[in-house]
Amino acid sequence: MDPIIENLNKNIDVMIEDATEFLAKMIKIPTENPPGTNYEQFADLCSAKLMDEGYRTEIIEVPTDRLQELCEFGNGPRPSVIGTKGSGNIKIALNGHYDVVPAGRGWKTNPFMSVNDGKFIYGRGSSDMKGGIAMQVYGIKLLENTFPDIWKKLTVTQTAVPDEETVGNKNAGMYYLVESGKISRENTDFVIYTEPLGVNNICYGHRGAIFITVKVIGKKSHGSMAYLGKDAIAGTIELISIINKYGKKIEKSRISKYNVIPPGSKKPGLAIGYLKCGTWANTIADECEFSIYRRLIPEEKLSEEKDKLYDLIMDYAQSSGYEVRINEHYITDSIIENTENQFYRLFRTGLGEALGSEPELVLSPGTFDMRFTHQAGIPSLNYGPGILEESHMNDEKILINDLKKSIVGFAAGLYEIARGL
Repeated sequence: MDPIIENLNKNIDVMIEDATEFLAKMIKIPTENPPGTNYEQFADLCSAKLMDEGYRTEIIEVPTDRLQELCEFGNGPRPSVIGTKGSGNIKIALNGHYDVVPAGRGWKTNPFMSVNDGKFIYGRGSSDMKGGIAMQVYGIKLLENTFPDIWKKLTVTQTAVPDEETVGNKNAGMYYLVESGKISRENTDFVIYTEPLGVNNICYGHRGAIFITVKVIGKKSHGSMAYLGKDAIAGTIELISIINKYGKKIEKSRISKYNVIPPGSKKPGLAIGYLKCGTWANTIADECEFSIYRRLIPEEKLSEEKDKLYDLIMDYAQSSGYEVRINEHYITDSIIENTENQFYRLFRTGLGEALGSEPELVLSPGTFDMRFTHQAGIPSLNYGPGILEESHMNDEKILINDLKKSIVGFAAGLYEIARGL
């Protein structure tokens, strides 16, 4: 075994318990989004942790007059935590989001109790993605403990941001940090995101997405005289049927050449996420709203696929006589980073040494905040622990061994960057 990796593996044993305890503390703060609960409590916890580790910290608040613009599906403060450490010329930013999707019902245990059974840690956010935040904090701690002089080479900026889960062309988290210049090409050479794409994988981009809501407008009437109204529910059922047939057609007709994971995500997708209709049993619904999430593979052109979907909806409106309104919430093309970039090559080499095999290069099935730094021209990759398929599921969990393995691999990758540049 490489002496460097041997030292990292030796030193991780004395801190993995602290890392799991920090993850448990994060899980126990229910940062559900929407609407965005307990954000300030989490920011205080994270900021205090970074201060204890010797970082220069600040909490960035979105101005209140911009919350409506940057926070469509929530309300209240939107703090981001930034911690900076080191004096080296290689400037690397690390990013994790601390908001989690609502836990919902049906869990076997309390989703915010952080159950540790010795193999897994259970709880909302364990995989997506407070596990990633634990990895980035303890990956740097492991690197520092093993190579104290690393700060002569590196300057590391830890960031923990809100509102990734509600997406958006803009958001109050990473988008705002980039827009405000807290993360920029001038102060950042490379960004590493820590989303749960698997400890053996390096993610270099994601599929595209179109997220819209559709409202079908009818006419209200008493249920006993339905003929006097125009049933928005009936119209919506017809339209959803048309859209679902279209979704199955595109899913069967296309498959990506890229290594999108899981393998089923090599195909494009379309899903109806929610449906809101009606006011009472004996009243004909005059309004019905539903959501559409269209996932695009890199081979698809965003503008063409958007036009096809919108035309399908508006053709139904014209033929049916219903008024149909489309509200666009989020639209992004697929993004693909240059994996020949020197940071990619070095990080991949170091991670491979720790893993004992070359890591896979993969694309994410879902979008995430990497698009903001990609669009700003800052080289970015994603490496993080967690079980991708556990994201947003009941009884979400993370393997403790994966967290441990990722901390070592993360530290090894950064060490190789420091040594190679």
